[in-house]
Parts: sequence; C-alpha cells; structure tokens
Amino acid sequence: MKSVTIGGVTIKGNVALSPMAGVSHVAYRGICREKGASYAPTELVSARSIRYNGLEKSMQYLRIDPETEGVTAIQLFGSEPDDFTAAIDKIMEHPLLSKVDIIDINMGCPVPKVVKTGAGSALMNDPETAASIVRACKAALEGAPRHIPVTVKTRIGFDPGDSGRPDLARAVADAGCDMLCVHGRTRPQMYTGSCDRKAIALMKEAIRGYDIPFFANGDVTDGPSAASLIGETGADGVMIGRAARGNPWIFEEVSAFLEGRPAPNPPSERERKEMLIRELKGRCLYCEEEFAVREFRSVMPFYVKGIRGAAQLKVRLCSALTVNEIKEILEL
Repeated sequence: MKSVTIGGVTIKGNVALSPMAGVSHVAYRGICREKGASYAPTELVSARSIRYNGLEKSMQYLRIDPETEGVTAIQLFGSEPDDFTAAIDKIMEHPLLSKVDIIDINMGCPVPKVVKTGAGSALMNDPETAASIVRACKAALEGAPRHIPVTVKTRIGFDPGDSGRPDLARAVADAGCDMLCVHGRTRPQMYTGSCDRKAIALMKEAIRGYDIPFFANGDVTDGPSAASLIGETGADGVMIGRAARGNPWIFEEVSAFLEGRPAPNPPSERERKEMLIRELKGRCLYCEEEFAVREFRSVMPFYVKGIRGAAQLKVRLCSALTVNEIKEILEL
C-alpha cells in the first residue's frame, strides 16, 4: 500500500470508495475514511442542473465535509464543456463547496437516461468532447486560490466488443487530466459479468508516459482481489464499489492485506447493526428523518446481509419510517 499524489493532492493509501448513486452520501464517506478509505468522491451530479438550477437543488449530493472526509472530491457529469465551466464557477463561489480538493468527471455511467444525453459512458465514443470537458474544467479552476486537480472515471468501452479504449485514455491525459480510473466493464455489461483486467491494463499502458496516477475498478471484494487487480493491470490503486455497500470495514481489510498486516476481525452482527444506525443518523442531519429513511432503504439490506434472519429483517426495514422503528427492528 502506498500514498498517491493526484495533481499535487496527496491521498493516504491507494484504496478509495467508488462514487455510487444512493450510496456515496457524505455521512457514509466520512465513515469509509475512518475505516481506511483513501478518499471518496460524491455520487455523480449533473453539471447542467447546477448551471441552470443552482446549487441548492443538488446540495444533498454535492455536500462535502472536509473535517470527516479528509480529501474531498465532487463528481460531475454532462456532455457540454460550458455546463462544466458554469457548474465549477458556482461551486467555487460557495463557502463550503469551494473547499473541495478534487473535481472528478464521470465518463462511465451506463444508465440509459445519462447516456442518451451524451454524458457518462457516451463520452467514450467522443474522445474530442471528452478532452474538451477536461480542458474546460482545468480552465475554470485556474483562478482558484489553490490547485484543484481534475480526474476522470470511465469504462473499458461503449460497445459489447470493446476491450479497452486507449484513444480515450490518451485524449483525456493530453487534455491535462490529473488521474484516470477505469472500470473494467463495458457499458452494456452495466454491473454484470466479469471485470476485464487486460482491457484495463491496455488503458493504463496508453498513459504510461503522462506520469499521472491510474486506478482500477471492478470485482474487488477483499484483499487478495485488490492485490491481483493492481498486479495484473499495473494500477497505482483501486476503487471499491458494490462490495463497499453497507460494508465500510472492507477498507480496513484491503489496506491490511496490501500492507502485509494481519486481517482485522470481521464486524459482529451488533457492530453491523450499530453502523447502520450511525450512518442513518448521519444522513438525518441533512434532511427530514422520513426522507432520509426512505432514501436509505436501498442500502440497509447490505448491512444485514448474511446475518441471522436477514430475509425477514430486510422486509421489515424497508417498511420503516423512523430511526426508532429501525432500532426496534434491529433490537438495538
């Protein structure tokens, strides 16, 4: 395990939380950092929405907490360079959001409603626009009081037969991207099938001469899978996605393995239930309790997965409306 410097911003370690819609809440990102995550970007936020609707509408997704998160990163998506310029201008005018350390550009989201706008993974088919977006973000941040790097997260391809897009990797690197992270699946795969490590390695090789960090993402579930992904792709670090849902302890486990330390004890059933409540209470700090509980329904099942009576617990948890109801269900 090693520290990584991204455009002048040094993160401690090389194991990060992958940005995920519905999961990467500011409350959870702080918990993951506590458990060993090097850093954790926000979930994707529309640059166009910020441009035309302002920050408030997206604040629940944009919010950062430098004190609990350490290194902070905001992930934006879109297809028009001008939208990113306007969004970053608004972010840099905000007293809290202007403290962000990294701006990340989503070029990998496979969800149809994002792709059809030309954003997310659609940018893999348009390296020229992708590069223009990177340059626009870099230019918008030139007047910031400190250097804020621009990073990109993408996939290995847009079409089923794609096995790496070195052209995209080189395009964003040429444009000044400060770090590239590649998810080893194509757009049609979504989150199914297996991660193609050879395709990730091809994209890593494409930017070898640019001297920027490269992270790999896909199928990391424990220490050995993280180490083998790094070894087979030449990546400087990994981002962990689905395996981290309701499982912040994975960062302790992976970090220990990469450092050659003994594995920490897995959390007990009670610890998992208590962490569920802790994250939920953290979410409640930023919105009405019932809204927070409803939003958290997609995450709670991962906290109780595998424990006694998990199936019944999941059903009951997803009908609860208050923190106290959930505590009663969990017998806490």
